[in-house]
Amino acid sequence: MRILDWGSWTEGAGGSARPSAVTIGVFDGVHAGHRVLIGRILARAENLEPTVVTFRQNPKELLHPETFHGAVLTLRQKLESLEESGIGTCVLIDFSGNFSKLTGTEFLSALADKGQARYLAVGSDFRCGHRLSTDAESVRRIGSSLNVDTEIVDPVLYHGRAVSSSRIRRAVLEGRMPDAFAMLDRPYVLDLREFVPSKEGDALRYDGIRQVLPPPGIYPAEASTADGWRKTGLGVLSGESALVEAAGGDPPGFLRFSIHG
Repeated sequence: MRILDWGSWTEGAGGSARPSAVTIGVFDGVHAGHRVLIGRILARAENLEPTVVTFRQNPKELLHPETFHGAVLTLRQKLESLEESGIGTCVLIDFSGNFSKLTGTEFLSALADKGQARYLAVGSDFRCGHRLSTDAESVRRIGSSLNVDTEIVDPVLYHGRAVSSSRIRRAVLEGRMPDAFAMLDRPYVLDLREFVPSKEGDALRYDGIRQVLPPPGIYPAEASTADGWRKTGLGVLSGESALVEAAGGDPPGFLRFSIHG
């Protein structure tokens, strides 16, 4: 998968002249709803480059850090998940002051003219442009004027409501891991590869975790090892710290929560 920044992609520096099928969003979690959008652009991969336009850092973390409780996926996890899904190009946006001031029309014109978007799939709740003033129906109208075939995709529902990254974060924060698993359609996994843990008794302590964590307590989990996954205990100390049972060997690269002990 090619990984480009917004400027390089819109300046044609990516090396591919192929028109693109695009979906846009934060894609935190790459959850069940996101995968429907991804499926729409992959269905056009024979003629169009399947391209995800996303953010290097969640805009909510930048704009409202006081209410942002952590990401569902690290950037590294998100990129790996998109690549495993079959995405050919991922475009990363730095939500700078300049980008945030683009109108919806300016943003979509850049997608069409510079990014060669010929097909665009967005969710029904999608909004873009300065102050999020351009909704999904406006995107379809603007897309039509730019010769971009735009599809508004219905949400995936869980218990009668749309699956969203915000709902998954809330489920984790409240310790409702089965709900988080159901909306992700897979276990919730902490990425520990960038951490150097400290030893605390018979456990490994991880501080500064940026992913969302459940309430303080003890949770069944599985740790990744060279020989596969092994059962372990995870003690959440706070919103950013956790203890993992140490059982010899190297520290785990991943820790996934278990519904059952």
